[in-house]
Amino acid sequence: MEEEVNQRVVSVSFSTGKMTAGVVARAMAGFIAAEHQRLNQHAAERSSQPKHGKIKFEQLMDMDAGADRMELEKSGLRTFDRVARKYHIDYAIKKDKNEDPPRYYLFYKKRDSDAMKLAIKEYSDIILKRDKKEPMKEKIQRNKEKSKELDKRRAKDRNRSKERSL
Repeated sequence: MEEEVNQRVVSVSFSTGKMTAGVVARAMAGFIAAEHQRLNQHAAERSSQPKHGKIKFEQLMDMDAGADRMELEKSGLRTFDRVARKYHIDYAIKKDKNEDPPRYYLFYKKRDSDAMKLAIKEYSDIILKRDKKEPMKEKIQRNKEKSKELDKRRAKDRNRSKERSL
């Protein structure tokens, strides 16, 4: 299976009067050059699109859109990043090292404030759900106890059925 994934088949067709190694080499070189050009064009199209999500603080300030800020906890940075990208919000995070423990400030463009309200609402819902979840160890322990109780009941039922058959 792994070999199938790693192998790729490319078919190149060309017409020639006499098939030589040089003709095949030139045809393959032309194919490779065209493929590189196609990939470079695709990369240029992707890079020309504006990037959304976490950007450098200096880039955010260079956008001349004005910036608002809010405080954020370190534990939820990754979760917030997912939500912010969903809403196409450009933001930067700055760490205030002067305080102990350090504080994290979230800077975002003022024109994104409506989208930021929605993102913060969704982010807070995710955090609240995560906090309400029962820890996995407790779930496992509870389910072990339930399974032991079920095993005892089944054993009693088996003993009763054996006694009845005798």
